[in-house]
Amino acid sequence: MEFRERRAEPAKAGVPYQFQAKTEKETVTMQVQFTPEHLSPARQQPWFPTPRDRNPFSVQISDLESDAEFLDRREQLLARRYGWDETQKGHWVSRFRKINFHKIQQDGTVSDRNTEPLDLDGFVHIAGQVASGKSTKSTLLAVNVVRNHSDRRITLVVSDVQSAIRLANQINWWFCDDPENDEPVAVPLLGRSKRDTHLKSFYGSKDFQEHWQRGQPHWGDRFLGTACALQGLLQASDIFDRLHGKPLIPGTEPCHTLKEAPESETKRKKQNNHPGLPHLCPFFATCPSQQVYRDMPNARVWITTPGAMAMAGLPRHLELRPIKIGELVYLHSDIVVFDEVDTVIKWFDDVYAEEVLLTNGGVFDDIGVQTEDYMRFNRVTPPLMQRWTTAERHVQSVVTATLTLLDKRLGHEFLRKWIERGYFTPNSLLYKFARRLAGLEELDSPDVTEQEIKANNRRVHQIMRYFDALLDDDPLLGQPRPNSKVQRLALLIQQINSIGESATDDSIYRACKAWIVDFFPKTGKRLAKLREQLEKRQNNSQQTAKKKRRKSSKQEEESDPVDTLETLAYRLQFALTITLLDRHTRIVFYEWHHRPPTLDDEPPHRRMPTAMLNILPLPPTGRQFGTYYSRKDDNHNQSENSSENALSIFAYTNIGRYYVLNFHRLLTDLDGQRGPNVLALSGTSYLRDSTRFHVGNPQGILMPEPSATEAIAQSRFKFLPQSNHKDEPIGISGTAERQKMGMFKEMAQALVGNNGSGHLGQELEELKQHGQSNPDFWQDRERILLLVNSYDQARWVAEEIRQCWWGMREQVYHLQRDRTETLTEDDINYLSRMEVGALNRADIETFALTGGKILAAPISAMGRGFNILNANGKAAFGAVYFLTRPYPHPHDTQAIAQEINRRALDWVEDTNFVAWEGDGILGRAEAVRQLAARYWRSVEHRSYYKTLYKNEELRAFPRQDLAATTAGVIVQAVGRLLRGGVPFHAYFVDSAWAPNYAKEQQPDTPRTSLLAAIIDLLCDYVDEDVISKALYQSIADALVDIDGFNWEIDPRDKERV
Repeated sequence: MEFRERRAEPAKAGVPYQFQAKTEKETVTMQVQFTPEHLSPARQQPWFPTPRDRNPFSVQISDLESDAEFLDRREQLLARRYGWDETQKGHWVSRFRKINFHKIQQDGTVSDRNTEPLDLDGFVHIAGQVASGKSTKSTLLAVNVVRNHSDRRITLVVSDVQSAIRLANQINWWFCDDPENDEPVAVPLLGRSKRDTHLKSFYGSKDFQEHWQRGQPHWGDRFLGTACALQGLLQASDIFDRLHGKPLIPGTEPCHTLKEAPESETKRKKQNNHPGLPHLCPFFATCPSQQVYRDMPNARVWITTPGAMAMAGLPRHLELRPIKIGELVYLHSDIVVFDEVDTVIKWFDDVYAEEVLLTNGGVFDDIGVQTEDYMRFNRVTPPLMQRWTTAERHVQSVVTATLTLLDKRLGHEFLRKWIERGYFTPNSLLYKFARRLAGLEELDSPDVTEQEIKANNRRVHQIMRYFDALLDDDPLLGQPRPNSKVQRLALLIQQINSIGESATDDSIYRACKAWIVDFFPKTGKRLAKLREQLEKRQNNSQQTAKKKRRKSSKQEEESDPVDTLETLAYRLQFALTITLLDRHTRIVFYEWHHRPPTLDDEPPHRRMPTAMLNILPLPPTGRQFGTYYSRKDDNHNQSENSSENALSIFAYTNIGRYYVLNFHRLLTDLDGQRGPNVLALSGTSYLRDSTRFHVGNPQGILMPEPSATEAIAQSRFKFLPQSNHKDEPIGISGTAERQKMGMFKEMAQALVGNNGSGHLGQELEELKQHGQSNPDFWQDRERILLLVNSYDQARWVAEEIRQCWWGMREQVYHLQRDRTETLTEDDINYLSRMEVGALNRADIETFALTGGKILAAPISAMGRGFNILNANGKAAFGAVYFLTRPYPHPHDTQAIAQEINRRALDWVEDTNFVAWEGDGILGRAEAVRQLAARYWRSVEHRSYYKTLYKNEELRAFPRQDLAATTAGVIVQAVGRLLRGGVPFHAYFVDSAWAPNYAKEQQPDTPRTSLLAAIIDLLCDYVDEDVISKALYQSIADALVDIDGFNWEIDPRDKERV
């Protein structure tokens, strides 16, 4: 099966062309014209006529030693030429000798160290501990390919753009001498649309600054060239008047977007309705800004990122197929290495589960005007375009109805509270409505037993059958439904669609109320019974009631009161309105190819690669849309002048991880050709219960050197809950967002104590003393890393420490997102221009040079990829404090999609899964859809840790999943403190890690404490299989001996033990 091809025409001499150019404030139209002399340089670029023939690849680990020796010799030469110091050398032979590779044998045993070859045939997964030399192995493999296999190409997939540029520069200096004239061996494959951002980050990077300071050219200048040949043809007056004297923004050059300039106003209007073909710039073949594409065909090493693979297209001069860099890598690489493959999997899961802003400058605002302009002059259109434009028109009124129902003046406060926790879908709203209709609380309280939960679910399922039947078909189809309840609901949706002011039309509300009364006449009695139960629970004991009011104000403030028939009717109206919004949005998004021709080429879900939409598997839920509502003060992608309410859409279209896990055969079913061999590496990719980290059974493992294992054994783990001024343990996880700033300030105050007399000051002094008594391990490591869950939290903590500990204020930093918009090539001394205490994430490896002693950072920004070292090449931080307990937000729809993706692949492999008992393919597909919908709802309604119950039927084990995932987060975080084989101190500070022990010194269990669950799970892992034992024995042993904490197995689980 062939790809369709995009259309483009070469530019012609003497024809005026125009293009859109962006300035800081506006978009302007520029005009250019070519002469025959301009067209003469245009020539066909060498490209890739056919895909490569791929074969298995094998290398002995011992063969990599000669490559390491080559690198050391080369770096010694470069050091003499450019004045490198010792820390800038790789010391590759030393690093090679630390490689500790073991192949997993067919009988499950582990081979001896480095005795078996690395065999690449299809998808090969190698799990490794942190600091086990994964990057060393992949780099030496690339060098081996360049030196010994002239017919092979290897692609390295790294985490970010600057890492790709830095690695390409490093490899090219190993094999080349002159970035300006030599043909590069390695090329970074990046997208062009963000080149301006890439440039600013590049010139502000530590890597570029070091090259600049020692007078060594950087290959990144070659790959990120900004000189656009076409700009030389622009009129000087146009550059001054329209572009304000500035060049085109890098990445926005009109390489393939030139349009013939209309000769008259009539032709301009015609062109607006029927845009012509784009024309190609004739300077592409020699343009300095396109140098990277001329380097690509002969480069033996490609380096790219997950983002570029999924999203970055290719120039139409070279490639008319609408493929992305990922497909080019697939077709023309022999070996592809995914470094930290679990993060690559998450990236692709997120690509196909994305958020798109609908209002307040979003999609529907943009396309509404353009569609109406087109329809004014084109009343008669093809049937499929009519369907699209009708849906687009109706969606505008449904958006208005939705926002009206939520409006502060015209809407209902209880509806705003109903959805304020996050995303919602027709399915989730109707499920919550069904629970209320059944006389149940929307969320089961913590004291509800597992048996009661199952009984409640059966009651809700009886009601959900009707809503599921409603959602199975297009609600606007005319044919009657066999069930009267479902038919009335379909008629209600049709009525909402036909009434423009449905939100304020009482007839809709009355019809919704009538549906409840007619089909569920006992609803009033059920609600009265629920009210009695809640009052009885609240007044059970006067002392308990007072304690509950004091401790659980969050629950009382955020929960809705018991419904009335009137509020239930409005909830039903809102849920049906969202069902209609979902229907219209699906048509606008997925039938984008039927839009009027005046609309942009790219679909609204711009981040989703359209070439893969019909190749990757669909999610088991079917393609999902969810809506997100935010107010102005939520700061959700809104400007200061935005209206109060905004809507965005969540689109879940494909199982993104399939792209990575099947990259070795991504297109094999279509073209019959073998794909590249894939090497997948990660330090946390073998955690069986984690839906976030686990990749699968590895074919090999990388063990760290013995010094790293010994360092973990010498490290200290401690549970260190802090108390507030009332002597109550401070528990941040699980509290309302609006309360967390105050909680973090309390925790910072407790840790600082009176002017530094608290634990932070004591720890810095202890680390200093260790450095004096044991310099090999502890010298220059008196620094503390404070880990939280967001950049805002990091700032709160750092600011409070500065306020409480005045003498330390200039040595306390917080990590912030990379701020590159103000950096230019001339801003070499960029650190001096930053606000005091703020450190860009890209510069975190330089923290030891700042003089800082304390850094607060989000754990997600610190987990991997960074080597934060001191001047001795050892880990810069001596201690880490986990100030919060990582806990997924129950309405993080990307996290839910990621979990569903993992479960879907689990179900496929499980021949005993209940859905496979259905009759025929259709019956099994319907069963999977229903079970996946149940799974999604169950994830959305998770609340307290101790209410995470397993569901054997769905293969859902949320407590084990959370424990394994959090264990992976901890392993990755402490890996930053292990660099150089040195010990560390790790403290768990949030009392939510172990609430019973923090509060009353009573032993916790894995049912009540996530910390206990992590220790229990890791102990089980190392007892159950040799792979886990090899990977996690040292960290499990260290956690078992944790100070300040006592736990035990719950009696209900002792049979399992």
